[in-house]
Amino acid sequence: MTHKLAARFAALLALASSAVVISTVTPAHALVGLYRVDNISAANGTSPKNVSVSCTAGDDMLSVGGRINNGAGDVVLTRAYFDPTGTVATASGIEAIATAAAWSVEVFAVCAPAGALTNRSIVQITSAFNNSDKTETAVCPAGDNIVGGGYLLDNAFGNVSIDEVEYNAALTSLSVTAYDNAAVGNYTLTVQAVCADPLTRSLQTSLSASNSISPKTMTTPACPAGTEVSAVGTEINGALGAASIATLNPRPQLTAGESVVREVGNFGGNWTSRVMAICVG
Repeated sequence: MTHKLAARFAALLALASSAVVISTVTPAHALVGLYRVDNISAANGTSPKNVSVSCTAGDDMLSVGGRINNGAGDVVLTRAYFDPTGTVATASGIEAIATAAAWSVEVFAVCAPAGALTNRSIVQITSAFNNSDKTETAVCPAGDNIVGGGYLLDNAFGNVSIDEVEYNAALTSLSVTAYDNAAVGNYTLTVQAVCADPLTRSLQTSLSASNSISPKTMTTPACPAGTEVSAVGTEINGALGAASIATLNPRPQLTAGESVVREVGNFGGNWTSRVMAICVG
């Protein structure tokens, strides 16, 4: 996925992307005691749906995930992001294909106790406003590591699939890729990275078989002893918009990460899904 449409993405970045640090907190100590909070919308036929959740007051949000329940491949997870203060997480689902099913959207956020992160910052980058496929990468400040992040599509409605929410191997950046799954007008893609001074960390991954099976549910290996999941990502290869991430789930005990990818409609080709989890301690 990393080099798909590289020339087009490079042009987008050169012409219209902007990256800024939008909030900072500067406590001390090591990261300990991560916990997950979640919330779920009503299950009905209303589209779109948004649901939000917050960490305990004063604590720091590390990452946002989400899940579409009972949406089959008809509903896409278009947003899993936090507000500019980094305290409210929101997940959004919208029908890409009209359905009579009663579906819901769920939001997950991983939180850290106040004072657990040193030099926490949120880096945000937004794409150009156009109808092109998009990849955006939020990069942490030099010397810091990424501990989580989020993404959001704006004005894409249900016509764009999230193909990649990928943390790099060095744990310094988050890349998100979006492909259209139908005719689409102008829209933007925003990527958020939560960064902090270096911690004990690893990236756990698991790759599916290459086939036409949908959905693909993947779980990472367990985090090494003494570490916990701070964020979950997924990379799809071979579908190019015909499949979309439906679940990014830090397991409740934060021992592993889970993702679900579903075809949007009937694709039929072979594709893979690679789930990843950042483990920190």
